[in-house]
Amino acid sequence: MSNIAKSTSPVAPAATESKDWTKASTPELQSGSEDESDVLDAKAKERRRRKQVKREEKQRREEAERRAREEAERAKAEAERKAKEEAERQAREQAEKDRAEVQRRAAEVAVRQRASKKRAREEPEAGPSGDRSDEVR
Repeated sequence: MSNIAKSTSPVAPAATESKDWTKASTPELQSGSEDESDVLDAKAKERRRRKQVKREEKQRREEAERRAREEAERAKAEAERKAKEEAERQAREQAEKDRAEVQRRAAEVAVRQRASKKRAREEPEAGPSGDRSDEVR
């Protein structure tokens, strides 16, 4: 005699006859799968939301970096413009000082020349022997 194995748990006839395991599942499990899909949908939405937030943060960061670069370029250009204007101003001032110095020297030379000509006119000219004609002998 052979012993037939008997199970202690009752088996639903549909479970043994059906090839589709979902048909054999209980209504509680089926309703759980709907909840599970809702949870998965919610998780997927949350992932999409987080990705969107990351994209927006990245865009904001890139925009801030771009604005910072542009501001730095503007500041650099402004500094270069001011430096150029200052150099031009100093060059104009130096040129004006140089012109004033040249005019002062020219005036001094003119005064010396006039004084020299005046002395030359006032002093008697020496003769061929080196004697002066106005000297008394």
